[in-house]
Amino acid sequence: MSEMRFLSPPVVTHGPSHAPLIASLSVGTRGGENLRVRMRQNDDVWTVTFPVSDGPYLLLGFHPSGTAEIAVQLSGQTGTVTWPETLHHELQDVPTCPLEMPPFQTHKCDPDRMAGNFTFLTVRRRAVGRIPDMTMALRKWFTTWGMLVAIDNQGHVRWMRKLDKRAAGIEKLSNGNLFVHDTDSCSREIDVAGDTINAWYAKHRPQGEHPGGIPVDVRSLHHQPHQMPNGNFLALSGHSKVVKDWPASVHEPDKHKADREIVGDMIVEFSPDGEVVWSWDSFDHLDPYRTGYDALDTYWHVRGFPGAADWTHGNGVTYDPRDDSVLVSLRLQDCVLKIDRKSGDIIWILGDHSNWSHELQKKLLEPVGEHFRWPWHQHNPRITSEGTIVLFDNGIYGARPGQERLPFHKSFSRGVEFRVDEEAMTVEQVWASALTDEDVKERTWAMGDAHRLEESDTALVIHSISMPQGRDDIGLDEDDRTMRYVAEFPSHARILEYNRQDIGDIVFDVTVKDETDLIQWEVFSGVRVDNLYPDHTGVTLQVGDHLEPEA
Repeated sequence: MSEMRFLSPPVVTHGPSHAPLIASLSVGTRGGENLRVRMRQNDDVWTVTFPVSDGPYLLLGFHPSGTAEIAVQLSGQTGTVTWPETLHHELQDVPTCPLEMPPFQTHKCDPDRMAGNFTFLTVRRRAVGRIPDMTMALRKWFTTWGMLVAIDNQGHVRWMRKLDKRAAGIEKLSNGNLFVHDTDSCSREIDVAGDTINAWYAKHRPQGEHPGGIPVDVRSLHHQPHQMPNGNFLALSGHSKVVKDWPASVHEPDKHKADREIVGDMIVEFSPDGEVVWSWDSFDHLDPYRTGYDALDTYWHVRGFPGAADWTHGNGVTYDPRDDSVLVSLRLQDCVLKIDRKSGDIIWILGDHSNWSHELQKKLLEPVGEHFRWPWHQHNPRITSEGTIVLFDNGIYGARPGQERLPFHKSFSRGVEFRVDEEAMTVEQVWASALTDEDVKERTWAMGDAHRLEESDTALVIHSISMPQGRDDIGLDEDDRTMRYVAEFPSHARILEYNRQDIGDIVFDVTVKDETDLIQWEVFSGVRVDNLYPDHTGVTLQVGDHLEPEA
């Protein structure tokens, strides 16, 4: 058996500038089975164990600041050999400007009771103000910036990937890479080294072709992406039609009518080579005259549909392999639909019963059980192993157009879990992060995410755009100049993890908030993982000192 030893000194080099918390280790070795790298930075110590290879070895887990001390050890059946010198690594290209670096603040963490070790998040920024009032330079400032961040179970930033576009939904793919939508109708697969592996873009988007991307024959791709078990992707695509005598007022929809271009959603399933293999069009199944609050806002005006109204506003889609069905959340319809993928038929509708067509009234679920609340302007449905549905409920308005709305300061934002009985056509609320007004931690205007973390019996709830508490003057109409609109107040994001058995017991509480109130920081969505490294690599990251004494 050959002697186990180092053939050349270990050398640490910086990763790419767009992924500044990444480094690589090059070292020549002979023999051995594993290479252990212990890193010490600030008050944290972690060890990454690699199967021996030709390298280089990808080093993850660095903090944004502080010198890292690195020890390298080769181990095998005959013992261990430790490189005698400690290496030092100084990070480069880490944002230091408060306009570029999200300000995370940890208020509570209990790692022993949390699921997983890291949370990947899509972080966004914007200025305070109404979009129609912003200059082109200001719009460019927040639409051409985004960041993927992983925080550990103490709320510390341990990985980041700078983006040149505003980020939307994030999901972890079966191969361990990240799948991310941006607001330029593009979806990207990004690995933990920060490299873009694949990109898919809407072929008919206003921005034109995407360099190196795969075209998908749709007009837009937006919100939360989803990978199916067959390797294909589910996504939402907005497209438009002109509708005659459409409601021109959300307050008096029956009184004011006008011909209007409106944007509805199509659900598309596309293959890795960009072929659309299945689609479902809301215009074919829903009444275009059933409108929602916010329908007249300028949401689509800057997303390739100038002057168009917002009809369905799909904001999350997921696949249920148990019965080959698709769930979609339609924010402005205040509902979640279950769709049979084979026939395209709507199986049920989870949402307020107002103003549905006679045919669709047969699909409405009846609420049962205690503490039940319909979701309002909800976001991002997910399916648990038990078949229950978890989503984030912004809980705003509490009414349909023509009905009196709740003022914003009385909204009821929460993570919530529902169980549907399809035989009885009933829906039961089985868990919520807020049962009474006193339980509401944040009042959240839009977006948001919720996950049931079954291993720890906890729930991760992300409030994306949380508004100031204790104010009763937050207006909800973008075109109403008599009140300050919701976007004209400073906002922040908050990530909470709840003990599901006692919602008063918070095990994780992190905010992303600018203390000067100049920047609105947003977290669109997130995903919890055990390890920064994909499972198939055989690379493990452990907290603490895991170097073995030499034989």
